[in-house]
Amino acid sequence: MRSELSKSKRGIAMRSRPAAAATFLMLAVTSLHAEEPTIKLTRLRGPLYVVEYDRFAKTNYLIDVGPSFVTLIGATWTPDTAKALNDQIKQVTDLPVREVVVPSPDPEWSGGIGYWKSIGARVIAAKVTCDALRQNWSASIAGLRKFFADYPDLPLTPPSQCNPDQFSLQNGRIRVFYLGPSHTDADVFVYFPEQKALDAGSILKEQLGNVAKADLKEYPRTLQKLKALHLDIDTVIAGHWAPVHGPELIDTYLGFLSNAKQ
Repeated sequence: MRSELSKSKRGIAMRSRPAAAATFLMLAVTSLHAEEPTIKLTRLRGPLYVVEYDRFAKTNYLIDVGPSFVTLIGATWTPDTAKALNDQIKQVTDLPVREVVVPSPDPEWSGGIGYWKSIGARVIAAKVTCDALRQNWSASIAGLRKFFADYPDLPLTPPSQCNPDQFSLQNGRIRVFYLGPSHTDADVFVYFPEQKALDAGSILKEQLGNVAKADLKEYPRTLQKLKALHLDIDTVIAGHWAPVHGPELIDTYLGFLSNAKQ
């Protein structure tokens, strides 16, 4: 299951901000011409399943099948994509989705909040992410609709709960923490200590990707803070492109950022 990082490096170019925007546009055009959205659930290990969702830009989510309910990392793009994912989750477990963590204010992680709240799930975000959603939602949606013509003009549906910037779920089996600006000023990490897995969302990927909202000065410092925690990490889940990587992805992405600043 684990992707070899050497394969993921193949053909990767160091991108500046304009090139990153072009990459995002390329992803948008590719998705707009896809015949049908696809959802693939793959068991990672234990209670964890990786979700590869190819709608708009391909985005990877993570679900934890807990003792009595499911926790989803990432609300998905829209209420419709959220419902479609929930239908797929029902194929692997009878347990309901009762918790949804919003790890980023970007729409691919937060656009589906309304659906999850409508079925009674508790939608949770760190305060820093809640604040960013409230402040930047309208501008984010307006910008996104320039790339994705069929993306709906969604009003903000806020999370049902805004927690401190570090919190735990599922009796400590899931740990959510904010370390500083990265892909945006409000993205968080989600760590699963028993599975030695780190869900990095849009913070870590096999390519530099879109850094239009990133603070390129603070981003490397945030990743250095992550390394300084000395977490026991065997697997890193990336938010876009290939989902499963080793912990080496942290240093690989630091290299991307170093080149981006030059």
